[in-house]
Amino acid sequence: MNTKAILMLAYAQYYDDARIKGYVNILLEKNFKVDVICLEDKFSKKDLSKKNNLNIYFVQKKYQGNSKILYLLNYFLFFFKATMLVIFKYFQKRYNFIHVNNQPDFLVSCALIPKIFGAKIILDMHDIMIAALIAKFNSTTKSFLFKLTKLQTKLSVHLSDYLFCSDDSQKEYLELNGIKKKNFFVFLNLPDKNKFFERNALPANSHLKFVYHGTASHRLGLDLAIEAIERASKSIDVTFTIIGAIGEQKNELINLCRQKGILNNLIIFKEPIPVEELQKELEKYDAGLISNRRSILSEFCMLPVKLMEYTAIGIPSIAPRLKVIQRYFDDEMVSYFNPDDVFDLTNTIIRMSNKEYRDQIVRNSKRFLNKYPWDIQVNNYLKIVESN
Repeated sequence: MNTKAILMLAYAQYYDDARIKGYVNILLEKNFKVDVICLEDKFSKKDLSKKNNLNIYFVQKKYQGNSKILYLLNYFLFFFKATMLVIFKYFQKRYNFIHVNNQPDFLVSCALIPKIFGAKIILDMHDIMIAALIAKFNSTTKSFLFKLTKLQTKLSVHLSDYLFCSDDSQKEYLELNGIKKKNFFVFLNLPDKNKFFERNALPANSHLKFVYHGTASHRLGLDLAIEAIERASKSIDVTFTIIGAIGEQKNELINLCRQKGILNNLIIFKEPIPVEELQKELEKYDAGLISNRRSILSEFCMLPVKLMEYTAIGIPSIAPRLKVIQRYFDDEMVSYFNPDDVFDLTNTIIRMSNKEYRDQIVRNSKRFLNKYPWDIQVNNYLKIVESN
């Protein structure tokens, strides 16, 4: 029996992070012992009651505000607590690998002592921090904060043994910025085929139900989606359900919908749902709606996870015409609109009311999963973690 131990470290909430859960489930199926150090949430204890080789350690809650200072202080507090916990647990369990999930990149330094004693470090870049800095805080490549962020990324990459990122455009962006690694791998945020699978076709219905699940922030353009749905409702029978919507814009969006008188009829908000329960909920909807604004992050570094999950279930999607998405999905696989253009998005929503058009997108989008199968990515990951 394989008795290797791996620590998964993340400044993230475990319950809704499909990428981290995907890795954990792969490891548990191969009899690895897995510890997770992460942010506090209210769902993850369910996993502990079901999986014998899994331990989850909650450090603190996530900061969701807009203050740069509090944002950084929250990172450093997590870093300090996590470092102490990593060292303590390492000498108990002697992890073979410590798989660090950014942001921030410098979390790899929590594993410095274990590395000295022989543990291997994986730095898994879910997000590219230098791009996120520009998009979130309107920074520039000449700013001191950008240069400092880039320096910590380079040092973190140097400290790691393996570097992962979540799409090929991210890899290219990092390398263009002088961030390279010999052991550099792309692991797409492919949906776990055991949790996301093709549904039975929905019957024809004049009422069109759109869905979005995930974060609510300005860069993700949910306010644009809400406005476009409201405009489209004058021509078609449509609703838009937003699931989860954790993030700094959630309350603002709810208040906006309340003021417009469209809350709980045209626009519906639902509480976050654990990854394991998403399939059952998402099956109910006719189409997915992704409305990211154009930014350096969304253009080059952010292939939407939800787009791949909708594809696996057989849900046709609307998405902004951004380079990173177009790299994997052509015009026959997604219904595109011009980013930040509410009028074009409105017309695209109306076009999706045609069931034959939606069915055609579903058929064509299967080419993505055929080209990037889950099983091959699983095997590639296992080859790495079984090498030490």
